[in-house]
Amino acid sequence: MMKFPLLFWFLSRLLILSAFFIAAPHGVLGAMGQWDGAWYRTIVHHGYSFAPDGGKYNVAFFPLFPLLSSILVRAGIAWPLAGVLINNAAFLAATLLLYGYIRTCAGERTARWVTVAACAAPPSIFCSVAYSEGSFILFSVLTFWAVRRRQYLCAGIAAAAAAATRPFGIALALALLLAAAIERRSFREILASSIGLIGAAAFPLYCLIRFGDPFAAVHAAYAWRQVSGFDGGGWFALFRGADWGSLNDRVSLFLIVTAIPCAIIYRRVLNPTAMFFIAFSAVLIIFAGPPISVGRYIYACVPVPIVLGAWFRRFPLVGYSAAAAGLVILFLDAMAFARFQWVG
Repeated sequence: MMKFPLLFWFLSRLLILSAFFIAAPHGVLGAMGQWDGAWYRTIVHHGYSFAPDGGKYNVAFFPLFPLLSSILVRAGIAWPLAGVLINNAAFLAATLLLYGYIRTCAGERTARWVTVAACAAPPSIFCSVAYSEGSFILFSVLTFWAVRRRQYLCAGIAAAAAAATRPFGIALALALLLAAAIERRSFREILASSIGLIGAAAFPLYCLIRFGDPFAAVHAAYAWRQVSGFDGGGWFALFRGADWGSLNDRVSLFLIVTAIPCAIIYRRVLNPTAMFFIAFSAVLIIFAGPPISVGRYIYACVPVPIVLGAWFRRFPLVGYSAAAAGLVILFLDAMAFARFQWVG
């Protein structure tokens, strides 16, 4: 019953691994630990650092993924292999859980197309290197799965884990609590749903105690973006880049123009928590400064692959075309990443 998601996950990850073997100049594992992986490495081995001087510091990266990776490192598995194992294992679990979740609420065919959308998307490369995307997607799917089963304590814990993994997990924690309030659940269920906010508050509290600044992560992230709030020029440049042929900009544009319409049209496959999660994530993406890595952020918002899968199930020709193009770009992105080129 789980053969399809397992096989498609394996083939898509094999495609990425093949690209790394072809293109990585100094070994596959070294290439998989580049970019964000290098920052996570400093956290695993040396802990967090920060100073209020406007420089780049690793406190911009949330703690749960490096914490999980450090467990493997202490068990004798070297970095970046530890991070790669955590990320791939989490993404495999997320793929299987997402397939089962969608199958129960939308049927087998939709579940298969959602699996295709999740595994064939070019940004899924970040679920195979030493990044935190796989863990974040897993905790997000666990949140939706628990809500469907009305296990709100589990949902709150999963949302808290997501909020401790990536900044967009805060949007998930807020979405879970707002949905609980609007649906007029019992006080006990609302209280359980609010546990997600613990994960959202834990890292700022740590930053306050360690560095005297609860917003140290925000200030450190600003060093990469240099612009706060809505960046009209950056968004214009993104659309212009897509117009002139950048593959990654075109992927971002595709996700931008399809995510919200598909969420509205195929909202029957989403619960209120997922709808609020999309809305809050959209606000964060638009008003968080330059649209750097926007395609990657949209992809990691789990309801987006879900509604894209529903769209592909309704129009299979679109699905096959998108999957074929996505896999080609995924392979090219993996080769570029292996050569230390920026892919989003």
